[in-house]
Amino acid sequence: MGGGSGGHITPLLAVANQLKNDHPQIKVAAISEKRGIFNHMFEGARPIDDLYLINAGKYRRYYGQSLLRRLIDFKSLLFNARDIIRLLAGALESTFLLLRIKPGVVFIKGGYVGVPVGLACRLLGVPYVTHDSDAVPGLTNRLIASNAVINMVGMPPAFYPYPSEKINFVGVPVTRDYINPDKNARFKKRRELDIGKEDFLLLITGGSNGAQRLDRVVHGALARLLINNPALHIIHQVGKDNERIYEDYPVKLHSRIRVSAFFKPLSGYIDAADAVIARAGATAIAEIGHLKKPLIVVPNALLSGGHQTKNAELLEESNAAIIVNENQALQNPDLLAENIERIMKSDELRARLSKNLNDLTRKDATEKISRLLTGIAHSRKD
Repeated sequence: MGGGSGGHITPLLAVANQLKNDHPQIKVAAISEKRGIFNHMFEGARPIDDLYLINAGKYRRYYGQSLLRRLIDFKSLLFNARDIIRLLAGALESTFLLLRIKPGVVFIKGGYVGVPVGLACRLLGVPYVTHDSDAVPGLTNRLIASNAVINMVGMPPAFYPYPSEKINFVGVPVTRDYINPDKNARFKKRRELDIGKEDFLLLITGGSNGAQRLDRVVHGALARLLINNPALHIIHQVGKDNERIYEDYPVKLHSRIRVSAFFKPLSGYIDAADAVIARAGATAIAEIGHLKKPLIVVPNALLSGGHQTKNAELLEESNAAIIVNENQALQNPDLLAENIERIMKSDELRARLSKNLNDLTRKDATEKISRLLTGIAHSRKD
């Protein structure tokens, strides 16, 4: 179970698919949040036998916000009070749901919908595991981790506050289209996009939500690059309602820019790209790492917990990506433009970044998770 963002749901689909591949007789149910805007990602997902939607309450807080600011943020306080009721309703719904479907084990990926499910599991004695992809564990998993059978993690164990004996460093699960893609898929996609062999394709993705601030950073940097580099092409997954972001660019540049709020499947576009600009979410990093692409990361420093900043620090320490500070780039668009040019002009830099990111990426996360989950379920059955 999981929800709240595509970064929680995509790994669920990867794990579900692996479970079905390993044990076709297994039945897989998914639990997510009734008001989740990414529930459409479950539609048509073959490995999911049943989908259940429950109430859940979100705790609103903002990274770097002082205690005083939280106390006078009346709008957030009101929403938090309302969501306490939703949390209690979700816990009740989860309890009846688990009694009905009798799961052998529950895999909790994260998102605030995990709290009511975790509480119900604890009440009923249903074994569950948590999984954190980011270097900073989410609030949901921190709240429910103590009663989990295993705390699975996507980054090195030193980042996590869980008891060492319960931590299992499995990596970040990704869907199969990121693992061992068809060798000809890149060239087919580039032909489909009319990208020549000598052209340079830059992909920008802000994740499942897009990213309004990232869009502003990129918009300020690309015009000069496109004018000075006729072989440069841009594919940009933009934030909501931001599809017309490049309308103010010279008309002659428009033919080399493709914009959409959602590219499906994104793996094909990453595979076709020569370099990628992305946020620092762990799922996106793992997907790009599997496909061995040079990466420029613009972490969102405003997210609660500062997990993207921590992820970016790990990448920087491993020389696995170029890190660009969002606030600095908003003030000085040339900062991002100069780093894009560095990547475009240096085959050696692209090769080094790609290799280091791929080396940092755990390749067997879904297989490990599948084995652990089925092992827990079978031991309970025995």
